[in-house]
Amino acid sequence: MEPAPGPANVRRVAEGGADFCLTSVNHYLKARAQWGDLPARYTSIVVQRSPMAGIVAADSPYTTPADLPGARLGGPADSKLVADYQAGLEWLGLPRSPLVPLDYGRAPAALGRGEVDAVADYVDLVPRTRRQAGVEVRAVALGLPVYSSGLVAADRVAPELVERVGAAVAAALERARQDPEAGMDALLRRYPDVDPADALEGWELAVPNIFTEVPVGAMDAATWAATLEFASRAQGLPTPAPETVYRPERARLLDPAQPTA
Repeated sequence: MEPAPGPANVRRVAEGGADFCLTSVNHYLKARAQWGDLPARYTSIVVQRSPMAGIVAADSPYTTPADLPGARLGGPADSKLVADYQAGLEWLGLPRSPLVPLDYGRAPAALGRGEVDAVADYVDLVPRTRRQAGVEVRAVALGLPVYSSGLVAADRVAPELVERVGAAVAAALERARQDPEAGMDALLRRYPDVDPADALEGWELAVPNIFTEVPVGAMDAATWAATLEFASRAQGLPTPAPETVYRPERARLLDPAQPTA
């Protein structure tokens, strides 16, 4: 369904054009900042850990987040990705990286030429960055313990349906882990310009942030509080009350036997 991924999908759910959407926390918070307290909230989490990383040349000396403050970062000064990256370094108690202002689309080529040392992006975009940079690259993941994206449901949707759809999303993720090529034909029908090899490599890079020490789809109040504080500060957006962002009755404890609704 259109529109393309972004805050408008949250509004579509809230206004009745859809019952659910999969979206990022940043998109959700932008929707809230633009259209107010929308009757749509998170009901499960897909990406449990932030995929933000500094993507660097494979032969560079930058190997851990502690190395990144010394890396020249290429990207737009007003980039939300750059804001997340710099805020992530601060979260880890590290100084910000020096910024070399560049258009987002030109930063990888500058990385390949050695004009910058890193670009801010998600780990699953290593294949695209490699192609644009023209050199081998790797991701230095920040590993922030905050939620990145998940399933949003309209408040009007019955708990029983929320439970079933959440279980279906979790089952789909598990199926993809077992057989990553299973959905490739459907993906290419929807997005014919996608390179299958890039998609599979990107999925494998995303797997550690989806499948963690908690059950697939799980969420809890403490991580939500940390997520909202981090994302709102990084993006310069208001911090909404947690109970207006996710359904508290759906917040699962680490014990998978805990009731979820």
